[in-house]
Amino acid sequence: MAAVTPELLHPVDPAEGTHRGAHSGRVSPADVHKVSPENVWIHHPIQESAYSLSTRFEVPLGGRTPRFVDLIEVQRQTGILQAHRQLGVPEGDVFTLDQIALTLVTRSPSSDVPRERGSIRAQIVATSARGRARSLSQYFSLEGNLGLIAIGRARASLIPRAVYERVREQARMSSVMNETPQQAGFSYEQHLHVDTSDPLLSDHPSDHLTAMQTIADVERVTRQLAPNAGLRSLKLLFQRYADADPSPILRLSVSATGRLTAEVVQLGVRRARVTGVLDLTEGVT
Repeated sequence: MAAVTPELLHPVDPAEGTHRGAHSGRVSPADVHKVSPENVWIHHPIQESAYSLSTRFEVPLGGRTPRFVDLIEVQRQTGILQAHRQLGVPEGDVFTLDQIALTLVTRSPSSDVPRERGSIRAQIVATSARGRARSLSQYFSLEGNLGLIAIGRARASLIPRAVYERVREQARMSSVMNETPQQAGFSYEQHLHVDTSDPLLSDHPSDHLTAMQTIADVERVTRQLAPNAGLRSLKLLFQRYADADPSPILRLSVSATGRLTAEVVQLGVRRARVTGVLDLTEGVT
C-alpha cells in the first residue's frame, strides 16, 4: 500500500452538499494533499449528491506534451477532495491508496483531442465496520470539449493511525522473510527514478513510494521502450507498503502486441504491480 499524507476527512451534510459545493470555486492544497496552490489542478467542484461530485480541471503543461500520468493525477486529486467533502472518518485515520486505474476512451491522438482541461465526475461507494468507514471505491469519468476522454477507478483503505504504524513496521520486518523470487521476462530493470524537477512529484517530500512516482516512471520507461506508442490504459495495484529508501527497483516489459507488465521490488519483495495496454499506432502517419 502507499500511504497518502494523513488528514481528517470532514463529513458534509447531504442536505447542504450541492449548495455548499456549488459555491466553492477554489480548492485548497490541503484538500488534495498538496502544499503549493499552483499544484492544485482542479477547481469549481460541485457536490451533485451525497456520493457524487464533479469539478473542472486544468493541467499546467508549460509547453510540454500531455502525459497519461497527468490525467491520473487529476483523478487522484478529485478522489481525495471527494473523500474530504463527502466521507467522514475519525480523526487520526490514514487514507491509503490500494489501487488506481485509468482507460482512455477515445483512440484519437492527444493533439486531436485536447486532454489538458475539462471536467471530471466522481462517484463513491464506502464500506463500514461498526459504523466507521473502512474502505472506499471510486469511479471517474473525464470529459473534454469534444466529449468523453477517459474512465477510471480507485480503491482506498481508511486505517487508524496505530494500525497504520504497525503495518509499516510489519512490512519492514517481513521483507527478508518473504522474499519474492525474481521473474524472467522483464526487458528493463533499474532503480525507480523520481524526477524532483517535475511539479507533479516535487510538491513535498515523501517517506514512502507514491502512486504518482510509480506511474510517472512507468510511463517514462515505456516511452523509451516504445517511443511511437502511447498508453491507452494502466492499472496500479499496491500489494505491500513501500518506503522511499532504499530505492525500489522497477522491472518493466512491453510485448510485441502492446501489453505492458511491470513490478516494483524493494528488498527482494514485490511491492506493486502495474499492467497496461499501449496504442502501437500512435505517432504513425
